[in-house]
Amino acid sequence: MNIFRLKRHLLTFLFLFALSAPALAIDCARSETVVENTICSSPQLVWMDSVLNDNYRNQVMADPVAINGRMAQWRKSRDACASNGCLRRAYFHGLSDIYNASRPFDWKGEWWNSTAINGSGGRIMIQSTADWGFRLDATFWGGAFKSSFNGDVRKFYGIGFMDKIAWGGNCAILLMPRPDGKVEVSSDTRNSCRLLMPGGIAIDGLYVRANSDPRPAPTLLSLGILPDKEMDDRFRALAGAEYAEYVSTANSVLYGQDIDNFGAAVLNLSVKGMANRKSAIVMYTTEGKIWAMRVAPDKQNRLKLHYFTTEKSGQMPKTLLSWTAFFPGSEMVSAQDAGGKAG
Repeated sequence: MNIFRLKRHLLTFLFLFALSAPALAIDCARSETVVENTICSSPQLVWMDSVLNDNYRNQVMADPVAINGRMAQWRKSRDACASNGCLRRAYFHGLSDIYNASRPFDWKGEWWNSTAINGSGGRIMIQSTADWGFRLDATFWGGAFKSSFNGDVRKFYGIGFMDKIAWGGNCAILLMPRPDGKVEVSSDTRNSCRLLMPGGIAIDGLYVRANSDPRPAPTLLSLGILPDKEMDDRFRALAGAEYAEYVSTANSVLYGQDIDNFGAAVLNLSVKGMANRKSAIVMYTTEGKIWAMRVAPDKQNRLKLHYFTTEKSGQMPKTLLSWTAFFPGSEMVSAQDAGGKAG
């Protein structure tokens, strides 16, 4: 057996071993023990259980034998608990074990969310670090929504925890220091954090220390809206200055239906919280035909439809015409200087 085949078999074995590893997450629909019932009665403990299980799954591929052994020991210590406080400490300890969080870590500085989707983001400032914890100021956004808060973060076995946020509705946030120097942030968005995080925005993500947003400038190609560089270059040349507007509108992206039966891909773009005022539609074929339209308010707050296409003749596709019905009374202006009215 050659070395490449051996490596392939080894990777396959590790993958199957990881898949066969017992899930740690508790199924509250089938909870049986007093400990499981106690966890399931507390939304915060259910969330912490989910965070630990997700991170366990991420780590198990690296060293399944070692981490499964440690987590088996952790489960025994958790199941020995007889109070909510003990269970919460057990989850801090379990997360600390997964992240090796008890080691020294430099928290202080400016951190940016490196994994937030286009049109969303997060920035946290950490200062006044001490053995007990540190002071945190956070700002995060998504589409038209934005939120900010500040407060003290306490450390438990090296894991940062925050649940005393003014006007936060008992929102709970975990900050987990990674061995690579980054910080993973998780919040209870499904329960206690809804008040603090409106419109589906979240502080969650992988944060890196930086003086400004470290994410590369997005393109319609990098966002998965266009299939290849050739199509992206074609769209960019056709759209000119409009290209940046399509990128900024791509906060939420969904596939649409080609009702013209052109065999075209159709994508609907919008800004969360402003879908009725800032949206776009992109339609293209494998042959390089492009139709695109976006809607946005002008300086007088009047809705304008901006349209362009590679096709020099023929009517606007029905797919785009039906899309304009969502913006009645809007005025159409074309990037190719064709006027008209929509709605």
